[in-house]
Amino acid sequence: MLSPDLQLRELDPRQWANWWRLLVPPRVLDRSSSGPRWALVVLDDGLPIKVITSGVGALVPIPALAPIDPTTPGLAAWARQLDVAAVIAVERTLIGALSAEIEAALSLDQDYAAQGIIALRALKRWAGKGLWTEPPLLDVLPTPSYEGLQRTFDLLVPDRSALLAYVIDDDRARIHSSIIAVKQAGDVTVVATHRALVDLVPEATFSRTWDTTGYKRVLDAVEDRFAKPSIGVFLERAAVQRIITGPSDQFARELNAKHVIIEPSPAWLLGLVGGATIAAMAGRAARGFAAMLPQGTRDRAAAMAQRAGTALKESGPFAQLGFDPLELWSRLRHFYRA
Repeated sequence: MLSPDLQLRELDPRQWANWWRLLVPPRVLDRSSSGPRWALVVLDDGLPIKVITSGVGALVPIPALAPIDPTTPGLAAWARQLDVAAVIAVERTLIGALSAEIEAALSLDQDYAAQGIIALRALKRWAGKGLWTEPPLLDVLPTPSYEGLQRTFDLLVPDRSALLAYVIDDDRARIHSSIIAVKQAGDVTVVATHRALVDLVPEATFSRTWDTTGYKRVLDAVEDRFAKPSIGVFLERAAVQRIITGPSDQFARELNAKHVIIEPSPAWLLGLVGGATIAAMAGRAARGFAAMLPQGTRDRAAAMAQRAGTALKESGPFAQLGFDPLELWSRLRHFYRA
């Protein structure tokens, strides 16, 4: 998926940092700049022997953290006491063993994505057995096979094409964040930001007209300089926040309102958007209708819906992954509510 000779070209530091801010849950970022965001707690048989916080470093003396039961997920009290949004707690004896386990499974010829899956699989194996996190993301994140990930990528994204995503500031004064990626022979070989196109499409001009003529000019410039686009997504920052925190069909609503432009728009992506809309509408209507039906009828309808969902997972665009990204997002979205 990621070429060993990956080229990083014309990266805009501001836009790159803004991607981070969009992807990280708001409760981690929207805090006083004077307060740390996360903490690492090293334990010795359950007792803290070192506490490190972002932006500060090791805390001396070690805070007298409120006792917790390490056999159950309960680091939220430590997060509150340390005034952070996230906590990682790890037993001292596990650090070396975990590092050795991961390093033994890695090799130089592995794809970066494959190495990431190996590391995540090892971390999940020790979750609750010497390694704890708050929020408990290790309990939620799946570990797909690298082969399934690669096959899905090849199915959904054609070779010799470009993927791009642009987020524009709400006042349309400039680009909030952008990324352009080129796929060749199954791998992403080039990653850039709009800085690579600024001589062809000035940032201010594009930002003012992004939803009319601006996105078309960017698509032409990407084809001229990189490769023919296969997927392009354009939207304003406020739309991103509404999609992240809104109901399951919010993306489709924004798309219908032309607050999001997908161009080119592959059939599989439009199918997912349409399916999410139908499911959300059906869900709202079904809840009201179900209340009027006998329990036996409701049970049969629920079983039929479950079989239909299973069939979709087994034959849909993400069947090779072994998990449903939309279902995963439904389990993660509450972390993004400020």
